[in-house]
Parts: sequence; structure tokens; C-alpha cells
Amino acid sequence: MLVVFRGMEDYPKTLMELERRFSDEDSCRDYLIALRWPDGPACPRCGQGKGVAIRRSLWRCNACRHETSIMAGTVCPVLARGRAVVGIDIGKRKHSAFAVGPQGQKMASLASFDNDRTGVDRLEAVVLRVAGPPTEILFAMEATGHYWMPLYHELVRRGYEGVALNPIQTHGEARTRIRKTKTDHKDAEGIARFILTGKAHATRIPDEETEELRIMTRRLHQLTRMKGDIERAAHSLIDRAFPEYSGCFSKPFLPSARKLILEVGLTPDRIAREPDGVRDLLRRAGRGRLSDTTINDLIMRAQTSIGIGRAGMVINEELSTTVEIIEELEMQIVLLDARLTSIMEERESPLMSLGIGPAMAATIHAESDPASDFPSARQYAAYAGLEPDTFQSGAMKGTRTRISKRGSPHLRNALYQTAFVTYRRHDCFHRMYKRFRKEGHKHKSALVIVARHVAMVIWRMLVDNRPFSKRPPKRTK
Repeated sequence: MLVVFRGMEDYPKTLMELERRFSDEDSCRDYLIALRWPDGPACPRCGQGKGVAIRRSLWRCNACRHETSIMAGTVCPVLARGRAVVGIDIGKRKHSAFAVGPQGQKMASLASFDNDRTGVDRLEAVVLRVAGPPTEILFAMEATGHYWMPLYHELVRRGYEGVALNPIQTHGEARTRIRKTKTDHKDAEGIARFILTGKAHATRIPDEETEELRIMTRRLHQLTRMKGDIERAAHSLIDRAFPEYSGCFSKPFLPSARKLILEVGLTPDRIAREPDGVRDLLRRAGRGRLSDTTINDLIMRAQTSIGIGRAGMVINEELSTTVEIIEELEMQIVLLDARLTSIMEERESPLMSLGIGPAMAATIHAESDPASDFPSARQYAAYAGLEPDTFQSGAMKGTRTRISKRGSPHLRNALYQTAFVTYRRHDCFHRMYKRFRKEGHKHKSALVIVARHVAMVIWRMLVDNRPFSKRPPKRTK
């Protein structure tokens, strides 16, 4: 939700009064706190708990443990505000730092330091202490993968204030330079000077609860993709050794087929050699669901197979190993899914009212909480990369409109999967889907448009903490 500061009208009326009342950062912060929270810091998530200060600009709710700041939910660029800026270029094992003063003058630099405690101590001794005390320094770094996280949190623990920037911003700024020299040291300097321009916007850093949920949901999707990749690789082995197998079993890793792979093997010579044993095994494993006709058809196909007829022992060993790996992955997926289900039930997530599963709802929460950070539904959809990417110049206008895909791919995929469920389940989204299909959009294109509208509905649900209803949310700018 967009934050509007209200509560008093005691504004400075002259330039002298402005300079006198806001002579330092603390007085500015105290004034904003009084404007936003006249009755003291309050939690924007639950609306019940009171904020307890844990750092200079950070409060934690004593009811739901959510962390917030005076600027949360506002749209403001990162400003140095008279402080020295330390730009840090992030690498996997080594980083580079460059410090500039409020007027852009070079103060200190460190071409390379290790990503460990010794390296951070060296950064503090060579650059940070030279630039000034922690209250007079702002450090900035690119949010490159996950490599920035340890250094960022270590510097915060040491009392420094910092921001992480989306690499898209810094890369765009770098392209405006006349000289094209690129080194880690130059990149660190570029980050520091970019902050001084006042054009940079900090990326969102989740609180601990959201970070835990994000790790679990991304791990769940990783395991699911891994299971699919392993199954597809096994399909290629089966198609070589026993191409007729798919005519009997469309899915080669059903419970009965797994028993066959583990105890007999899936190469035609093994099946044709022990027809009676195969029949007994499949009857037991199929629990009466496999007919004798299907079993006899499998044996007949094995006896007349045109498979490659070589490397049978290795193929059977590989398929047996694949079954064991798949069963282990499935067990991990079930455990993670059960844990996410418990978390969503405890939270009483409003997203469940859309008809999606707990894992999908948990993914949306993990990638977008707190939704109140986004001033409008359109900005939330843009954060997921679902806003249209148009191209127009003079009288020419692009005929094909694509989505920007600039944003969280995990959130974008979750919203697309949610749209796939909601357009079938809810009439309002189904009518929207059919309207765009009639306008000539293909199935996937129409579904992406629905996903953008679903994103805006989800934003309203999360901000208001209310379940889905057919009444559309209030239109926002």
C-alpha cells in the first residue's frame, strides 16, 4: 500500500526554519516517525503489534515479528544525504571496494579482498574507517546472485547502513559512460558514484521469516525440476533398449513398473526370459489394477522387440539407480510440501481462496512479502515482469507486444501457474481469457494477460489480507 504521511501539519514555513529543524539525519527521522506513526511505530502487516527498535531505522513487531522501517512502502531513491559512499563490486570469492566523499572525491579504495572474515576486517581497516564512522557511511553493492548476502549482513551486524542494487540499474548506468574500460575496481567506483546521482533504487531485502520461506519454496521447485530431468534422461535409455514399452505403459515409473525395473530389469531379453516371474511380479505390484491382457501384451512385445540389444546390463543398472533417486526425491518433495502446507494453514493465507495449492501460495508469499512495499498493483505486476514491453517511435508502433520479463522469474512463474488454475475455476477470469482469445491472442498469450490481472488481484488480497471475491479490487493508478 502507498504510504501517505499524515498526523500533523507542523511543517517548516521558511528556509531558515527548515535548516534549523532538520540540521541532521536524526531530526529528520524523528519528524517522519511523528508524521507516519503519531501513536508510535505500528506494524503494517498485522496492524496490532507495536514496533520495538532493533536498529537506527528498523523496528520489529512484538506480535508477528515482522520488521519494518520508516521508509517501507514509500517510493524514494537511495540518497547519500551528506555521507561518504562505499561501492562494492561483488564476486564469488573476492570483492572490490571504492569510497567517495559527498562531493565525489576519492577517499579510499581496495582492489581486492577475500570473501571471509579476514577480508571484511581488511575492508573495514583500509576503506571503511578511512571514509568515516559507521553513522557517516553508506555502503552499496550489486545484488549479484547470492554472493552479496554474507558480506551485506556482516557489515550490517557491524553497524553500517547499506543497500543492494539490482544489477540492471548499474549495468544501465555503466552503458552511459564514454570510456568502456571495465574492471572490478571501476565497477565498484561506478556503484559509489551512481548512488551520489540520487537515481539508484534499493532492491528489496526480505526479513528472516520470508527468507526461510523463499529457501524452502525454491528448494521444492528445484527438486521437482530435478526429478523431471532424471525421468526424461531415463526415457531415452528405455526408448533405446525397449521402444515398444510405451505402448503398454505410458509412464515408465509407475509403482508396478518400478518393481519390474528393480527386481527383473526392463530390457526385452530379461522380460522374455522370465515370463512367469514377470506375470507374478506385476500382478502383486499392480494390486489387481493391471489386467492379464496388459501383462501378456508386455511380454509379447519384449519377445518381438527391435531394441538395440546391447549394453543391457548397464541400462538395467542405470534404470535401477534412477528409480532409487526418484523415490528419494519424492520423499523430500512430500516432506517439504507438508511443511509448507502447515505454514500456510498457520498463516491463514488469503491466497488459498483462489483455489491454488499451499506450495504455490507459499511461493507467492516468499517472492513478494510484504506486498505493501509496492505502492500499486501495477508496480507489483511490473516487479514480476508481467507489464507489456511496447516499442514506438514517431509514426511507427510495434505490432507485437511482449512482457518485459524484468523481475523475479520465480514470482512470474508462480503467477502464470496461478492464472492457469484461476481461469478454469473462476468465471471472471474465464471470461477475460475467452475475450482475449476472440481478439486473436493465442492460448499462452491470453494466459499471460490473465496472469497480469491475477497479479493485481493478489496484490490487493495481500495488502488488505482478505480472501478472493468476485468483486474486483478498487482500481489503482
